[in-house]
Amino acid sequence: MNKRGSLNLSIQAIVILVMAMAVLGLGLGFIRTLMGQGQSQFEEAIANAKLKNPATADQPITVSQIIKVKKGKTTTFEVGVYNNGNAGNPVTLSLADGDQINCPVVITGETGFILESLDQDIPEGDASGFIVSLYTGKSLDITISSTFICSIEAGSLSKQFFIEVGT
Repeated sequence: MNKRGSLNLSIQAIVILVMAMAVLGLGLGFIRTLMGQGQSQFEEAIANAKLKNPATADQPITVSQIIKVKKGKTTTFEVGVYNNGNAGNPVTLSLADGDQINCPVVITGETGFILESLDQDIPEGDASGFIVSLYTGKSLDITISSTFICSIEAGSLSKQFFIEVGT
């Protein structure tokens, strides 16, 4: 009788041990998944918080009012985009003529401005920041400092800003 009781006890111990290991494995998997999601949301919040003027639903595109660059040089600046459903996905930034003064936008060559940035997937209702490079062509027709009114576009969203080019 004594041997049978000890055998029954050891089987129960093994069953409890297996169940404990299964619960531990499931708990660790859940925590790992939760931490992964939290990390990506944390990184997104930090990237958006880095912007001096983050994009919101009221201001879907934010950019410095004046971007200064020397002729034939490149400068970088930050652009914030809030995807309210009109920015598209992935969000692509482009440079366009302003309404009042010609903004010389070129795809190739040395006679205007070239805007470069990476596309980003921004879910609708979220905001993100872009690091943008603006190249000013060497053959841009200016002799003294000039200011151009241009627009930065993301889908159907746009925001006007000034590009001040020095020699």
